[in-house]
Amino acid sequence: MMIALVGLNANAAIYIVGDGPLGGWACDGGNEMTANGDGTYTYKIAIAEDAASTSVYFVFADNRAASGDWATFNGQYRIGPTDGNVEVPIEVTATSWMPTQKAGGDNGAYYFTGTKGQTYTVTYDEINSQFKVEGYVAPITEFTYTVAGSSTELFGTAWSATNTDNDMTLVNGLYTWSIDRAELTTAGFSFKVVRNHDWGTAYPSSNYVQTIGKHGYYKVVITFNEETKEITCTPTLLEEIIDEVDPIYTVAGAPAALFGTEWTPALVENEMTKGNDGIYTWTKNNVALTAGNVEFKVVLGHDWGVEYPSSNYVATINANGNYNVTITFNPENQEITFNAAVVEETEDFYTVAGAPEAIFGAEWNPAYAANNMTLVDGLYIWIKEDVELAAGTFIEFKVVKNANWSTCWPADNYEYTVEEAGTYDLTITFNPETNEVTFTPNKQGEEPVVLRGDVDQSGHVSIDDVTALIDYLLSGAEAPASADCDLSGNVSIDDVTALIDYLLSGHWPAVEMVYTVVGSANVFGSEWNPADEANNMVKGANGVYTWSKTGVTLYGNFEFKVVGNHDWSIYEWPIGMYNWIANVAEEGVYDILITFDPEAADADRITCTLTKTGDVAPVEHTYTVAGTDNLFDSSWNQTDTANDMVKGEDGIYTWAKDGCYLEQTEVIEFKVVQDHAWDYAWPSSNYYYEVAETGTYSIVIKFDPNTQEVSFYANKLF
Repeated sequence: MMIALVGLNANAAIYIVGDGPLGGWACDGGNEMTANGDGTYTYKIAIAEDAASTSVYFVFADNRAASGDWATFNGQYRIGPTDGNVEVPIEVTATSWMPTQKAGGDNGAYYFTGTKGQTYTVTYDEINSQFKVEGYVAPITEFTYTVAGSSTELFGTAWSATNTDNDMTLVNGLYTWSIDRAELTTAGFSFKVVRNHDWGTAYPSSNYVQTIGKHGYYKVVITFNEETKEITCTPTLLEEIIDEVDPIYTVAGAPAALFGTEWTPALVENEMTKGNDGIYTWTKNNVALTAGNVEFKVVLGHDWGVEYPSSNYVATINANGNYNVTITFNPENQEITFNAAVVEETEDFYTVAGAPEAIFGAEWNPAYAANNMTLVDGLYIWIKEDVELAAGTFIEFKVVKNANWSTCWPADNYEYTVEEAGTYDLTITFNPETNEVTFTPNKQGEEPVVLRGDVDQSGHVSIDDVTALIDYLLSGAEAPASADCDLSGNVSIDDVTALIDYLLSGHWPAVEMVYTVVGSANVFGSEWNPADEANNMVKGANGVYTWSKTGVTLYGNFEFKVVGNHDWSIYEWPIGMYNWIANVAEEGVYDILITFDPEAADADRITCTLTKTGDVAPVEHTYTVAGTDNLFDSSWNQTDTANDMVKGEDGIYTWAKDGCYLEQTEVIEFKVVQDHAWDYAWPSSNYYYEVAETGTYSIVIKFDPNTQEVSFYANKLF
């Protein structure tokens, strides 16, 4: 949670700023409240039906920083819950008035937990320094706890937080759920205990995983301690089932070149074969694979529900080639192996894929070998002759590298509409150095179109042609005939002038912005790399750009930006030092969909939808404090094990240091880092503390992995 607010035009307006439906924390953002003329201001907050969280954090401000630069804002204008030095979010506990005060720095926010689909009215009283939230219902103090898990045989429904049949009963101080007889397989099951039928609060943070030794009928008892959050699961075998038929295991994954159809466990051809040693094996020979990752799971049966591993198995293919692939699976210990033996390495290749079928033979098929391009003088070329086309025929296509849609050009489909019916010779070229695609439809019986001034013969006239033409003339070399702008038969300085006039007259080639998503490597495959074309977004017919990725293991929130034309200096959103934060409710495997609308209002420009598709095995993470060397003895070193935090019985991690001499106005900044890597670190903006008085201090830092809350305590000793 990023908490900061400011301004330049004090008392001109009152703004409410926050996360979720308020659009995000931005020093030049905020939502102007409606003045009522009596010193009060109101704003309505609507929580969407598909909101990722129903908790709304917010503060008020009578000023904003128009520059968008946090470093220039004056923190005294922020109206928040405290003037102390510890970030303490304060919960709205009633619909009555609550006091506010000026609060410089990152000193907390107010928040309330609402209901999806409901609208709430926030009223701020500037004269009396108070506010209230109307329509808010205070949280209930007695909770309902429900068991929700993977086994439909056990729970009736899979991962249903609203199935009241699975509500727990309070017995001797423990919430208890039991079933007298249920069939369980050796695959076991996983579950959570959910509070008030809402996934917003569920235990444990990673799923509780229960193994089962034998296939059979079991009595199962699950208990939950509300105070300690401790969960127990006791399966008691009532009757063993001797399996006469071996279970079926299937491999499902990507790319389609290996698995036929991506992530489809229903394919019979991907069933594994059981050996005499009990090990299951699947092989596929002479498969054409391109350099990159292969990802897959081993699925019990032909439907998702029980699969291994919880996060995808990832293997790397180092070079393009034909491979013999073997995958093995041991159901006893769930061990998986992957082996790809190279038969023959191959070079990069490019294929035209598009529509209609009458031109391309098969619609939108990057593996259609007949459309492979030919390398000629550094350019890849595809030619189709004697094509009968009717007027109005719409043609669209892309050039695809190595038959894999992850790398293709242009970002939007190349589109062309035939004006006159006739017989055409079609030529498509691709420049692998510039990624430029050209399309030339020459109608038979007519002279080919000559682009005057097209010095590099790329298919369009650009500023590069002016530069190249000048170099040609100065060097004394013979310029190409295509540079003969006035068709005089030779290339002269007049052609340079004519070419410049041509460009300035409005015939400039259309250049559309390419948008790329950048972030940490664990999500995007490269570390904040705007040049990574694999993360280019795709433009839809409505002008909205999208980027998606499936099967991503997430252990917490991640951050990203959208960059224009692969260059930070051209365009970035959000602007400045802050990133867009994707809120991950719980650890797991997710499908990610990011949309970007460059024409939308600031708060609506980006959306990020996370769809959980699988679980991850429980992981005991390491948390480390990394920051300024005046406190931590190493400067922002996330791998410094001396600064690892210690986990308490309550699940809270602590780092402490006594005898710290600090001088007045000295600044301490830090983050809490997970597993010694910057992929996950809190808070999103650094924790900032300015020493109020020179002295020797005892410092304590606490971190709650469940809420991701960071607390800082500085106790002056002398």
